Amino acid sequence: MRKKIHIKTLVLGMVNTNCYIIRYQKSREAIVIDPGDQVHIIENYLKENDLDCKAILLTHGHFDHITAANELKSITGAQIYAHENESGLLADPEMNASAYMGNEITLKPDILLKDKEDIVLGGLTWQVLYTPGHTEGGACYYLPEMEIIFTGDTLFYESIGRTDFSTGDHQTLIESIHNQLMALDDGVEVYPGHGRPTTIGHERDKNPYL
Repeated sequence: MRKKIHIKTLVLGMVNTNCYIIRYQKSREAIVIDPGDQVHIIENYLKENDLDCKAILLTHGHFDHITAANELKSITGAQIYAHENESGLLADPEMNASAYMGNEITLKPDILLKDKEDIVLGGLTWQVLYTPGHTEGGACYYLPEMEIIFTGDTLFYESIGRTDFSTGDHQTLIESIHNQLMALDDGVEVYPGHGRPTTIGHERDKNPYL
């Protein structure tokens, strides 16, 4: 039986990035995944629901997933988590593409993560799945007990992430999806960085890239 969690999706920024705010049952502790922009919207939601942001998880370092991260950290005191191989991209405004958007962002994660590492945040156990390809340090965050995964720009509904940006590689992305994500059960719910949710089973059957 799945634990009861609440997932709020805020669609933020110029390219409609999904920012997820997750809390376990009726806990006040919340985890924010990919605060892409418009920190005031995130802050207002947290305040209106009396939530305490305990951690900021980044699936990867592109500007549309990180623009509000430093400010959200400053407001809430929450630490920023990212895969250890994404540090270079996060620190470089040209690599993370923020330099081309008129707002150069340099970000240093507080916690660097490794593949298959388990972290306990907000009363939940999260497993880090390293999925390079969209970027060198892309990662997905899996909640095994709930059969839910947050995939950033690795896997979308019937699509996959672009690989023509800095540190991207198409073959690496395909291998990451097959080795890490397609190893999961069909019923696992997928919450991507853009667009609608899906399931592993649906993508196994219907995704033309797989």
